[in-house]
Amino acid sequence: MSLYKLENVSKIYQNQNQKSYALEQIDLEIEKGEIVVILGPSGSGKSTLLNLLSGIDIPSKGKVYFNDTELNQMTDEELTEYRKNYLGFIFQSYNLIANLTVKENIELGEHLSESPLSIAEMIRAVGLDSHAHKYPFQLSGGQMQRVAIARALVKNPEVLFCDEPTGALDEKTGKKILKTLEDIHKKYHTTMIIVTHNPSIALMANTVIRMNSGHIVEIIHNETVASAESLRWA
Repeated sequence: MSLYKLENVSKIYQNQNQKSYALEQIDLEIEKGEIVVILGPSGSGKSTLLNLLSGIDIPSKGKVYFNDTELNQMTDEELTEYRKNYLGFIFQSYNLIANLTVKENIELGEHLSESPLSIAEMIRAVGLDSHAHKYPFQLSGGQMQRVAIARALVKNPEVLFCDEPTGALDEKTGKKILKTLEDIHKKYHTTMIIVTHNPSIALMANTVIRMNSGHIVEIIHNETVASAESLRWA
């Protein structure tokens, strides 16, 4: 059974008398437990697709299903509960609280879950044991991103959305972040949906969705999946 299913989905913005399609007639299925990478240039519809899957936005036309439940028919309160109970988010900008320590930032994610994972286990999983009581200004960019990953994962989400998780990082640090995601996926079987401009990351995905101008132009199912450490950076 598909975790997500999109049927004839379009997202249309009205600007005076002109219609602009951010997405147009998208049909898509995403299987549970996959790593999915969404590729495409700026303006191709990647972020719009992410917003529809996560219930942050609703389609202008068509239907979006999560575990056979139609997100379009949920109330605002139900969508909030959906995001709280099932989803984790990692962004390029980290979004850490400056006056909270690493441990305290991760605890914010714990408070959003009825069945959280161990904070100590998450800190170990992202390799920050010796930094648990430091503040964000004392960390590197890669370390801050790992805090953001732990904060998202401590919720024990079914789906992890990653919006350009390595976009602000150099190759060495970016690969470390991808290795962390890879290890988490192997251990917890979390479905991961990664939006990126970097085509190299597609090699570590089970499914690759290529987008352009609001359309899905290609879906690739990789027979073999590359390790994060073996990627050649683009």
